Amino acid sequence: GKATVSMFLQEGASCVAADLNYDSVIALQDEFSEYRDKIRPFKVDVSDSHQVEAMVDFAVSELGKMDIIFNNAGIMDGMLHIAELGDDVWDKVMKINTGGVMFACRKAVQYFLQRGEGGVILNTSSMVSISGQPSGVGYPTSKFAVNGMTLSLARELGPSNIRVNGVAPGVTRTDMVAALPENMIKPLIATIPLRRVGEPEDVANAFLFLASDMASYITGEILSVDGAARS
Repeated sequence: GKATVSMFLQEGASCVAADLNYDSVIALQDEFSEYRDKIRPFKVDVSDSHQVEAMVDFAVSELGKMDIIFNNAGIMDGMLHIAELGDDVWDKVMKINTGGVMFACRKAVQYFLQRGEGGVILNTSSMVSISGQPSGVGYPTSKFAVNGMTLSLARELGPSNIRVNGVAPGVTRTDMVAALPENMIKPLIATIPLRRVGEPEDVANAFLFLASDMASYITGEILSVDGAARS
């Protein structure tokens, strides 16, 4: 998310940076100080539809319009075996990873249709939405659902010039992966044909392309950015 915001800013966009951790998006204004006036921090819990709707209203109010919405928030499920997967974990993962995307798409589409100039929806999926994984059924299930939503909305909204695409990242050097010990990283890399972990910029580049006019005839696509690890 942070890398994508950085790239969008460099390309001239103004961004609402939204997160449950408000301090982290406030910090972006200091980190990207040259773009301070183009960043609007917003605190949101994407599992709450009212907060998601308020986020979109805030973007339109603060920036004058909204051309792109990027649905990136998500959580893992602790890699729980299905026999140990409680209703509380299942409900939370689905509400955030799938419900949050739906809430944002719904509100964005209402705005895009009212404005009448089309728009772009970008959804973060995952490598495991394509391949599945040997434990932790909640997370890949939520991302399979995001893929279905992305493909279906692309067909539904195409006539209104609203493009809907997703990116399915593989193992990427986020804070979570960076915190893993070296003896876990090396076996992971060995499973990736490109023999390296993805960088945040690898994923951000894909989102930037799909948001741009270079992808004006691309919709309903789930673009894998995983070094072919899914195979």
